[in-house]
Amino acid sequence: MPRALRTFLKLGESEKLTRWHYYLQLPDVLMDAVERDPMAPQVGRIAELAHSFAHDLLNLAVLASRLLWYEALTPDMSRSPDLGAVGTDAESFFLFLKGACDLLSEISVEVAVDSAMKGQVPSDSFDKLARWVGNNPTRTDPGFHFLAQQLGWFDELHGIRTNLAHRGYDTLIYTNRVFLSFGTGPFGRIETRLLREHRDLPAGSYGFTRTPLLPFVKRLTRSMLDVSDQIASASLACLKIERPSRTHALCGVYVPALHGLDLYEPPTKSPRLKIIADCLQRCGEYLTASKLGFPDGHWWQFLIGLSEHFCTCPAYIGEFSEGPSDVLVDWKIIFIVEEKRFGIMARDMISTEKTWLESAQKNLEEFASGAQLARTVLVSRRASPPFVTSDVETAGFPIVVGEQAIVAAREAFELLMK
Repeated sequence: MPRALRTFLKLGESEKLTRWHYYLQLPDVLMDAVERDPMAPQVGRIAELAHSFAHDLLNLAVLASRLLWYEALTPDMSRSPDLGAVGTDAESFFLFLKGACDLLSEISVEVAVDSAMKGQVPSDSFDKLARWVGNNPTRTDPGFHFLAQQLGWFDELHGIRTNLAHRGYDTLIYTNRVFLSFGTGPFGRIETRLLREHRDLPAGSYGFTRTPLLPFVKRLTRSMLDVSDQIASASLACLKIERPSRTHALCGVYVPALHGLDLYEPPTKSPRLKIIADCLQRCGEYLTASKLGFPDGHWWQFLIGLSEHFCTCPAYIGEFSEGPSDVLVDWKIIFIVEEKRFGIMARDMISTEKTWLESAQKNLEEFASGAQLARTVLVSRRASPPFVTSDVETAGFPIVVGEQAIVAAREAFELLMK
């Protein structure tokens, strides 16, 4: 589990980045400058900007988790009311993303512009700063000239934000039960057009363009983060830092959603999507599913792969208990097929020592007895010492060991069906 619910923190000496962390080069570099000399004139403002940028990304993580969750549930017809919430979350995502971009302009001016010139350089808007850099290349640090070339993707974002905030636009969300799409339009003007049509007056016309939502969100977010990395690289010389320390990162329960957004690929129609939706329903909410590894972690892929073999989601998904260093211990799953109950006990690590296997067999037998299971299997990602075929005979019960989730799911299913 993460060290904190949601924060930007300094990593401990032995702390490693996990799925609960998200590394951002720009606030890392800024905090390196602050920690090098806490009494320097600029450091208070630099620290504020580092934490403000990180704060915006933490908010985007929460919104990304909701968008990933809602799309994965869209094959379920009962989830249609979610579309209203998706519209609100999508609009909020665009507004926070625009805010993060404007912070990039403040950071750039704070780091790269001399105090005497700061009043002459726009710092409150990424759009204004990018255009100023393009019009004043000789007055700008060469390391920041790239800002003038970033207006393509930003103009898309800026246009949506302006329409939503100032021009009465609303967001419509669509689903084809595979993925979510969105469109924005001036509903006040559309209502006016309908009134004119009703009174046989010239009406004009307004149309909608549907755009797949998550690919659009992923592209704009990645563009913003790429710019932040470029600003970080250009800031190193200005701040007299040789290289980033990589000792500062986001940390929190919703942070895995940023990784999920990074890795997102549009789904294609298949029975697998309904199984994913059913398993998410069984989890109840994003945080539970995230602990299992949703959307692409090992144990989530194992769960979905096994559900595909059984052609149904589990009747029971046990608590996902993790020991030290986020190591999974004794996660229980039960499938019911034709009134027969099949159980799986999963772990990240097992020992192949005889005494450990004897203890594991006892736990598996208690699990089978208490849940009235027809068959059970122990599944692990790794074994120490390394697992060999003869260990199955030594143990006297079914074991699957392997790092490939889909292969492990197939082997576990085959053992359960013997």
